[in-house]
Amino acid sequence: MLSDTQRAALAARLRQGRRTGPAPAGTGPVIDLGTAGTVPAYLLHAVGGSVFEYAALVRELAATYRLYGIEASGLRADTEPAGSLAELADRYARAIRTSQPSGPYRLIGWSMGGVLAFETARRIEDSGGTVGLVVLIDTPYRTVASYADSAEGLAALFVADALRASGGTPGPGTAPVAEQLDGLAARLAPDADGRAELRAELERRYAVFVAHTDALASYQPTAPVSADAVLVSAADSPDSAPDWSRMFRGRVRAVPTAAHHYACLRPPAVTDIAELIGTAEEAS
Repeated sequence: MLSDTQRAALAARLRQGRRTGPAPAGTGPVIDLGTAGTVPAYLLHAVGGSVFEYAALVRELAATYRLYGIEASGLRADTEPAGSLAELADRYARAIRTSQPSGPYRLIGWSMGGVLAFETARRIEDSGGTVGLVVLIDTPYRTVASYADSAEGLAALFVADALRASGGTPGPGTAPVAEQLDGLAARLAPDADGRAELRAELERRYAVFVAHTDALASYQPTAPVSADAVLVSAADSPDSAPDWSRMFRGRVRAVPTAAHHYACLRPPAVTDIAELIGTAEEAS
């Protein structure tokens, strides 16, 4: 169960991340996270589409890196989720090269974000750019053909993803999609204040989640990149480092962590991961 503090934090995170109105011209998916460092690095969204999960990692890296988030389309009310994984990676490679005209580029991704980091790196290299470092944090090497056998099952995964990312424990999800989203909204806003707004935001985020699980289905990398890599494997996930190691021609550091998948981006594991990134940067 979520504590009152966790519930309030998750609800606030969703509300604060709400994108309303037309996107400013030329902004694209790149969000300047306003850190004090000078070394540019990009954090690519996971299946939920936003970069909120990286908050603790941003704090750890802020002094050294000028951090940018790569956020998915579809979170704004006036946009639709992107289609294929190739479409996402193509768009992000162009946006990153516009934001930073010359390399080396540093790409960091957790879970699906790691797949996007790798595929974006490959496209940057294919276009003549130099990728210095790719960091994959508990990223699957192969993905399943389908993440759920029903719409209800997929909604349950969405609810579970939202709750586990904030330290909560999901219950069984077998109700119709709308009921599950209603239940999550009620759980996050028990006093009904702002619940309708939050419910609309959950609907939008669920559409992004569905689009991304579809895009990620049956993924497996096909061609290596020249970049260095840091590969982090969580305790509750299959060790994908041996497979991923073959996809990088540069120096590869593979490190297991005792944290589970969702705890990788929370203390104390996130501090260790930030140190790994710093060590890899110094060695490059």
